[in-house]
Amino acid sequence: MSRTQENSRTTVREFSPSQARTTPLLRERLRPWLIFAAVLIALALLTFRGLLAEPGGRVYAENDDTSLFVWWFANGADAVASLFGAGSGASGFLYTVQMNWPDGVNGAWNTGALGLTVPLAPITWLWGPVVAYNVAIIASPVAASLAAALFLTRFADRLPAFIGAALYGFSPYLIAQAGGHLNLSFAVLPPLVAAFLWQAAVGPGGGAARARVAALVPWGVLLGGAIGWQFYMSSELLAGTFLAALTGVLAIAAVLRRRILPRLVPTLAASGAAVVTALLLASPLLMTMVNAPNRPDGAIRPHGVWNNDLADLVVPPLFAPGHGLVPDIPRVLHIDPAEIGGYVSVAWLVVAVWAVVRHRRSARHGGLVRVLAVTVVLMWLLSMGSPLRVFGAEVPTPGPFRVIEHIPVLMNILPMRLAVHVVLCLSALTAVLLHHALRDAHRRRAAGERIRGAASLGPFAAVLLTCVLIAPVAVPTRDITVPRFFTSDAVTDTIPAGAVVKALPTPRAVAEADYAQSMVWQAVTGMHYRETGGYFIGGTDSHAVTYQALLDPLDQLLRDEEQTAVRDFDEGRTAEAVRGIRAGGTDFVLIPVDPPLLHWPADELAGLLAQTPGARAELVADVWVVDLRGIDDAS
Repeated sequence: MSRTQENSRTTVREFSPSQARTTPLLRERLRPWLIFAAVLIALALLTFRGLLAEPGGRVYAENDDTSLFVWWFANGADAVASLFGAGSGASGFLYTVQMNWPDGVNGAWNTGALGLTVPLAPITWLWGPVVAYNVAIIASPVAASLAAALFLTRFADRLPAFIGAALYGFSPYLIAQAGGHLNLSFAVLPPLVAAFLWQAAVGPGGGAARARVAALVPWGVLLGGAIGWQFYMSSELLAGTFLAALTGVLAIAAVLRRRILPRLVPTLAASGAAVVTALLLASPLLMTMVNAPNRPDGAIRPHGVWNNDLADLVVPPLFAPGHGLVPDIPRVLHIDPAEIGGYVSVAWLVVAVWAVVRHRRSARHGGLVRVLAVTVVLMWLLSMGSPLRVFGAEVPTPGPFRVIEHIPVLMNILPMRLAVHVVLCLSALTAVLLHHALRDAHRRRAAGERIRGAASLGPFAAVLLTCVLIAPVAVPTRDITVPRFFTSDAVTDTIPAGAVVKALPTPRAVAEADYAQSMVWQAVTGMHYRETGGYFIGGTDSHAVTYQALLDPLDQLLRDEEQTAVRDFDEGRTAEAVRGIRAGGTDFVLIPVDPPLLHWPADELAGLLAQTPGARAELVADVWVVDLRGIDDAS
């Protein structure tokens, strides 16, 4: 045998056994997760099937917050492209003047969702921002379920953990928030924080303190990365998760007491690592929040409005089975369906109570069950806000959220959005109940016993009924209106790149369809022009908090005319308004032929604006383009 052959055979003997051991083990570990992910994707496609036929022209939402997110997807993709010299160069990741020109928007205070708009930029470039947004919406319950499974598999077998995780990801709360609030429906952080807290509470406590710190600190760094990412998705969900984590820590301290003392030092070290990592990652956003213009100065939303009702637990929302069997709950103000997510059904409550009663003293899960029970009750009470209400009737006793209303930063949490943590606790209790029920069934089967009776089959029946009662069976979708002008070469042939445009109707902060439609029009052009209007959270010297661009002279004129029964514009005032917006820098006014919510025929309105000396109007495709640049020469 030659030396070359001998060396070759030696090499085979050294590496093949290791590869043979590692590959099947990795496949065995990944296979259940891949199957679970495939099932979740199928469920998401089924849930949002109304989007699949036309993903670039339909959205799931009754409000128009979707237009806001579509705009941020376009802005994020343009900002990434600008890094390589291929974008407009005007879009900023955290502060931008592409909207609300010239004051711009402080994206650090808004739901820019950079954590998704940047990674999904290639989809935006290839198929447009509406498709990218819909991909993110469809992916949100999948991502939330997988994150929940990472938490639940820490204490339950895979199958019950996967079932509980799916209940979390496709819960009424998260499906409701997907109807316009991508930043809240992509709720991966709460289960990751819960996993860290439980690992810190029950992880290895023996050995030297240095070894325990070394084992837990990497968890803290990973958690810090997730928190840092969350800053760029939703600071409100982050603040709510902090409140839930604090509640969970108090529950752990009350229930476990002696068990957590040996773990206190490593937990504090890991928590410190998480904080440092998160702050380093979030430092650009935090500096923008403080230093960039157009930031709010006060509570973003009034208190006492966005509260769950005590009856929300059992009153099915719009898309759940049984909707309409019980009268809708009266609210202080009209709240769009994307916020109505407190429903869990009687069956899920039975599952949770069953898990607590049956397993609160079990050797493995007793402490966890008691911690979950305390946490879910406290977070549910906080989600009621203050004052408490039952079917719209106010209860004299203030809710515990009254305290939160006076804490800086946390005061901006909308109470009803804390229901995500209620759902997570219920999912964990479901996993515990199924874990024991399945193990008991396996044990009985191995012993040759027949599985029957309420004690044996009851948990499975209760969980199955829960799945039926909370299933999102009627998720509605609607068409969005995008004039052909904005998706064709007409826009680039007519409007110079970077021009300042006012598109009518001007975006308004109204939680109904089409009120911010012009933001989508700008987005589908690839941010070809800058827009004077906008729907966002900000603030000015004269307004502590704003939700849209301040009214310019033309906005004020049109708003006044909307209030009159007779359409009769004063030519002198109209010319003054047009000259006013031109003096403010507006180059063009765009008026689509037949958009929703425009109160006047587009041709009449364009002709009226063009009567101003120096202005001219032209119909290009299906949009009237009013060019104001000649007003300077006419003056």
